[in-house]
Amino acid sequence: MNAQVIGKPPSRFEDVFTVRSDKLKQLRVVIQSWKESSAVIGGAAQFRLVVDSNVVLGDILWLVSGRTNENAKTQLMETIEAETIDLYGPPALFDEVEEKIPLIAADKGLDADLMYAQWETYKILIKLVEPDGEKVQTLKNSVDPDDAEFVALAQTIGAVGVVSKDRHIGQMGANHISVTCITHLRNYSRATAIELNIKVNGVLFATVSHAAIVGAYAGCKALIEGISKAPDWVKVALLVGGLFVFLHPGARASVARGLKTFLDGISEATPFVIAEIAAAIELAQKHNAEAQGHLGNAMKELGRNEVVSQAQ
Repeated sequence: MNAQVIGKPPSRFEDVFTVRSDKLKQLRVVIQSWKESSAVIGGAAQFRLVVDSNVVLGDILWLVSGRTNENAKTQLMETIEAETIDLYGPPALFDEVEEKIPLIAADKGLDADLMYAQWETYKILIKLVEPDGEKVQTLKNSVDPDDAEFVALAQTIGAVGVVSKDRHIGQMGANHISVTCITHLRNYSRATAIELNIKVNGVLFATVSHAAIVGAYAGCKALIEGISKAPDWVKVALLVGGLFVFLHPGARASVARGLKTFLDGISEATPFVIAEIAAAIELAQKHNAEAQGHLGNAMKELGRNEVVSQAQ
């Protein structure tokens, strides 16, 4: 039985650390408040973007008629709430969306009031900024005058690009960001939220782990016996502290010898803990690899403009 536990930890372990992508917003705040630990834990990428009306209208249409779960959010909404995207729009965006909603509703046989209701929620996520007037006038003489305010705003605020379904954006001098890129950023946000959740919890419980290691010197047998009878939350607290030490060489140096002694003792009494440490390490590495893969794909478009607020 013990061999099976060590080889395959309970599946509920992953549930302890698996969080929604919007958790990333809270994790960013915590990491930024830890001046010393933030350098070790790392951070999460964030990009400033401008959004075109066609993308917003497409999202509203999906929210009203495309989703099967009323709590589901669009990829762009999810990525904004994770703060991976800092989204902006010019006044023209707000005017165009409100103008076209009744037209789309009539064409699709939808309730315009429902579309307006979704828009009221959606527009809170977009920061309204007036673009530079001179830039707008210059761009009015370009390929698509309707896109002038969007491209001008991207130039005004130093955005990475404009999220749009209109290829003219690129021809007008802005970095065109596709909906596919947003998919990669959403997937990046999901994987990074889980990875950083493991690391942040590791820091939170590192003190508990270190105290337990020190205690092992004073009464190893009593400690081992106590841990073997302890609730699972205590074991998880200890394992996450050990995980943080394992993942970060700087922290490992000060407690490595004590940790080895501590874990050697636990391995005899609670193989569950050893298995969970290994599972936590594997889980963090797995989601880090996934996150970096998705970020790499997104950077194929975002990297055309190197204005990045923070990159991992």
